[in-house]
Amino acid sequence: MKQRKKVTNLVFWVILSFVLLTACNPGNIKEAGNSRDKQETEEILQSTGLNVTSVEDAVLKAEKAAQSGKMDLAQLYYIKAYDLEPNNVQVLQKMADLYVELKKYDLAEVSFKLILKQHPDDLKTTEQYGLLLIKQRNYPEAEENLGRVVAKQQSWRAYNGLGIIANLQGDYLKAESFFKKADSILPNSPELLNNMGFALYSADKLDEAASYYIKALQINPGFKRAIYNYALLQARLSKYEEAYIAFAKASSPAEANNNTGYIAMMNGDYAEANNYLQEAIKSSPRFYKKANDNLMRLEILEKQ
Repeated sequence: MKQRKKVTNLVFWVILSFVLLTACNPGNIKEAGNSRDKQETEEILQSTGLNVTSVEDAVLKAEKAAQSGKMDLAQLYYIKAYDLEPNNVQVLQKMADLYVELKKYDLAEVSFKLILKQHPDDLKTTEQYGLLLIKQRNYPEAEENLGRVVAKQQSWRAYNGLGIIANLQGDYLKAESFFKKADSILPNSPELLNNMGFALYSADKLDEAASYYIKALQINPGFKRAIYNYALLQARLSKYEEAYIAFAKASSPAEANNNTGYIAMMNGDYAEANNYLQEAIKSSPRFYKKANDNLMRLEILEKQ
């Protein structure tokens, strides 16, 4: 029993140490770093004004702090709730959600692992953990976790994640299959349509890819990733005017000209590239280093 409490306190301190770096003064950081005694932990938390009467009180105060944009304070309240009830899955889930929102993925991973230690067959947490692992670029473990999910239930998020992994690994047919399964569960999702389009684009199925991008943009005309991907496709087909028009919907005229010019340069269409890069420099309100660098690169290529 004592050993279990020791492990719990260690995990608590690992999480707490990340937050105290920004939430406490240097004296408290030094004190916290020199001791893992629970009484001193309480003193640190009390000194920051974290007086709570129960887990429910701590969670309520954490949620209010987060709603007010006080994320450091919210984290400390959640840690206090965790210290009061280390096995409270609801607290661990809220901590994980907050850490994902703050892009503190290592801390989110700790929370998800603590949940799965208690409930290894929890498919929702397994899915969330798998998707988190994609953000951490741990693709083999992400694939393993998401694979366990789809083996037991149909989930568009899990299939989408598996499609992303397959695409990153260069298995475009496999990616296409996963995205289609996701689309069958959640049809007409701009995100899934865009992902399908990118898988087809990567597999050189350009006409099919264009149809998915167009459908995604019909549903959500302001979807920037789909706009950008559609523009890339048009430029790859040497349809530079169409590419520029698409780029301009998601970026400034200078950026749109530079992007179009860069792809034209990569296509070997040097005259078109020069026109767009020159226009990028003219249309920029200040010196546009990226376009200037691309123009210099183009001049070198033309002399070869």
